Amino acid sequence: MGVLFGRERRQWAPEPPIPPYPGANIYGQPSVATQPDSALVVPTVWACVQLLANAVAMLPLQTYRRTGDIPQRITDPTLVTTPSADMGQAEWLHMVMVSLLLRGNAYGLKSSLDGLGRPTQVVLLHPDRVTPEVDRDTGEIRYKVGDNQQDMTDRIWHVRGMTLPGRKVGMSPIEYAAMAIGVDLSSRKFAKDFFDGGGVPKAVLESNMDVSQSQARELKERLLAGARNREPIALGSGVKYVPITVKPEESQFLETQAANISEIARIFGVPAEMVGGKVGTSMTYSNVEQRSLDFLTYSVQMWLRRVEDAFSTLLAQPQYVEFDISKLLRTDAETQAKVDAIQVAAKVLPPSRILRRRNEPPLTDTEKEELELVPLTVTPMGMAKALPNPPTPETSDDTPDVAPTVKPKLGVVNG
Repeated sequence: MGVLFGRERRQWAPEPPIPPYPGANIYGQPSVATQPDSALVVPTVWACVQLLANAVAMLPLQTYRRTGDIPQRITDPTLVTTPSADMGQAEWLHMVMVSLLLRGNAYGLKSSLDGLGRPTQVVLLHPDRVTPEVDRDTGEIRYKVGDNQQDMTDRIWHVRGMTLPGRKVGMSPIEYAAMAIGVDLSSRKFAKDFFDGGGVPKAVLESNMDVSQSQARELKERLLAGARNREPIALGSGVKYVPITVKPEESQFLETQAANISEIARIFGVPAEMVGGKVGTSMTYSNVEQRSLDFLTYSVQMWLRRVEDAFSTLLAQPQYVEFDISKLLRTDAETQAKVDAIQVAAKVLPPSRILRRRNEPPLTDTEKEELELVPLTVTPMGMAKALPNPPTPETSDDTPDVAPTVKPKLGVVNG
């Protein structure tokens, strides 16, 4: 740093480092950026992660084979039905989503290879135990696993979240939301300290007379003793007990927390009202199905496509997987019945497929005879339908044509 009075001046403490992003770890203090799992203590983060992970995990992953331009549904292999030996498809997909939402990446170890070298299982790895490294010369990515950093590139399955061009690793939403999450944690901690009495007195004793230090101590001890014994307190003339109170919205930073809900939900791409936030616009949904469609389109669809593309690389071409999004877009019974009736009447859907969807066996001959007994006045919606008027002799098709009889007019004499 230079010489001062003939001696070198030494800096007694290092200069603080510049954090790579807001909320990063400084001076060795833990933060949500360096410990992403700690962000789950924030209710909004927990709600966003749970909502997206549950939405993806509830959708069945199905296998197809592309023959020309027509996809054909085929029997799901073991890798699809049971991706890992110790868990089913729904739990496996849920873990993949939690890893993506907290770290921006999900890693799996290909195991139980078949005769063609394709995996029949993928064991999910904790993302912190996988170290991806990019070769600067070739641009290829290498994956090292565990404490001994064993190179297992050929057996790693990798799904990335939001990724910058030229990068091989996804970006963690928690790292980039560290500032908003940190503000939420700080406001909750302050509210807790306030109610615990940290640094803030519960009340003040006021007097319109001069009070010495000894008298103030005696008043305080008298007040504490009466409070412990739950007895009436006599403070003396001119002394008044004034509790310190604040509005609930001020003590709990409700406005600050409400703003944080919107900011954190925006980072995860989740509507704030679905995780306890306020509705910021006047947009309303006509029904539950429309709300689910909006959530699927703008919040879930991107994650579904990324998982589909990554999982399809594990299958033999031209096989691929797709999520059955109809499970998220379930309608009420009346609406579904109307849709089924319209499709059957338009001859684009046979009744047998409706039975299969409902896990019902095909109709027996006896059941078909029973259906023939249903009156024609009952529509598929269960409503009565009026039959056409019965034919009259004048309108019947089998009535012979007869010349109309001409009646003579009164008062006219035929010549």
